Amino acid sequence: MVAITQQGLEDVFRFKLKSSLILEYVPAKALASCNEKTALFFSSLISSFANANGGTIFIGIKSSRGIPKTIEPLTDTKLFDWLCLLVETEIMPTISNCCVDKIVVSDNGDFVIGVTVPNSHTAPHMSSDKRFYKRCDCKTVLMEEYEIRDLYIKGKRPQIELFGVTNTAGIPILSGGRFQTVNFYPRFMVKNTGGCVEQFYKVEISIPTALNNPNFNTMADNFSRFDDGFTVYSFQGKTALFQGEIATVVEPNIVVTQETFPIFDQGEIILKFFFSSGVQTKTFHCKELFLYRNKPILASEFVENCIEN
Repeated sequence: MVAITQQGLEDVFRFKLKSSLILEYVPAKALASCNEKTALFFSSLISSFANANGGTIFIGIKSSRGIPKTIEPLTDTKLFDWLCLLVETEIMPTISNCCVDKIVVSDNGDFVIGVTVPNSHTAPHMSSDKRFYKRCDCKTVLMEEYEIRDLYIKGKRPQIELFGVTNTAGIPILSGGRFQTVNFYPRFMVKNTGGCVEQFYKVEISIPTALNNPNFNTMADNFSRFDDGFTVYSFQGKTALFQGEIATVVEPNIVVTQETFPIFDQGEIILKFFFSSGVQTKTFHCKELFLYRNKPILASEFVENCIEN
């Protein structure tokens, strides 16, 4: 999501970010008055994001064909207070972690409003007209009955997703200022973003065999199989994963040498999450994920004809 900050506001203009399923621009005139019509517009718009994938709404930006053109700032702080109250009272159930913030854009205190809407796990959310909306083709449209029913069911399911990857910086062994080897020790973390406890889950990671250290302590006991150039490890969740809980599940050792660099340059790491309500797959390109001093490593940085002992 675009951050509701001065930098985030500058970025939407600098990169000409077009409105999408997760981004919308609303002119200031849409919040010119605090009446029933305005309440319906914003409650349906914000709830539609929560009923879909979440996203960011900027109020006070004029756009053309979805591309931001100019800032039309708001001046009345009562409008901001009214919108905050609307988010809490006109959308049912209330969207947890929905944030309404100001971005001051002038010395007079004029501001743009940013609304950060999460992909809610208490969806579906009802607008002030007691209807359910979603985002579709950058528009707010009514949901079908089956979509509403599916969201109610989803709210009672666990959902295991990748939360993040840490320790992606390389640790080199150098010779004459060039790499002999570069080791990576990433930590892959998962999160239960669903609405109930996940009792059983499993994570499989497929690592290019040429880059894998098979003797790394955290991995050796979880070997599953070899599969078309990959070494596959399987990790069973040892305890239940509660709503919003984060767990580190995989910590491999990736080893890159001059010989194996072509595989690193083109290779991928694949994660699969198996849980009670589905399967998720995430693919990483090695050269984009693993860096040294925040830059991709290059073949020219290795000692030529380096062979591991």
